Amino acid sequence: MTHRPTALKYIDSPEQALDGERDLLVRVVSGECDTALSFWSTRQSIVVPRRLSKNSAFDSAKRLSQQRGWPVTLRESGGDATPQGGGVINVTYAHICDQHPPIADSYRKLCAPIVKLVEGFGQSGSCRSVSGSFCDGDYNVVCHQRKLAGTAQRRSRRRGRGSSAVLFAHALILVNADIAGSVDAINRFYEDCDQPASIDAGAHINLAEIAETEEPLDAEGVVQLLQRDYLALLANPH
Repeated sequence: MTHRPTALKYIDSPEQALDGERDLLVRVVSGECDTALSFWSTRQSIVVPRRLSKNSAFDSAKRLSQQRGWPVTLRESGGDATPQGGGVINVTYAHICDQHPPIADSYRKLCAPIVKLVEGFGQSGSCRSVSGSFCDGDYNVVCHQRKLAGTAQRRSRRRGRGSSAVLFAHALILVNADIAGSVDAINRFYEDCDQPASIDAGAHINLAEIAETEEPLDAEGVVQLLQRDYLALLANPH
């Protein structure tokens, strides 16, 4: 059984978007379905790991960011601050497997459709860290040495002896985002938390910057290009 999306979902509240991710994982862990896939976008905001809420200046920083038009939402996973908003799409999926694959393998599968999309535009894509990028990691999708997408994964298991493993994966893709505005918002939030503000707008790139298309590339169009490959991945996730 697979829960399949019909299109890119716009979710007005970042909190609701994160709740939707948790629900997607729960559906697979509970046995309601064996695979689930969602493409979504939400309003302009900054999403930060819950550990930052322990910062003594967090409440003040959150309030100031809200006043600047960048409300702050907490997530349960680790990492660092990430932007959401217009021009940013998220891919979320979960699937069962006999056993969890090596971390590098599952990240490569997550990144592969995005890399393929980049290469379809005649560019070279790869996976690696990018110094100065938001929420940097070893499995960013990179083009022209700049971050195009960030990724994360989580592992769980269905209940019961001999039960299936469950893999949850997420990618955030910059399509035609306000990179300069997003980076400035994150840096100012970090400054208000008395933490180093070291994110560099020049370390990022929008997919629209590298796409050679007759019509301007938008989020819905990118989902249409990615959906078939992610459905194929979930049809044979092992």
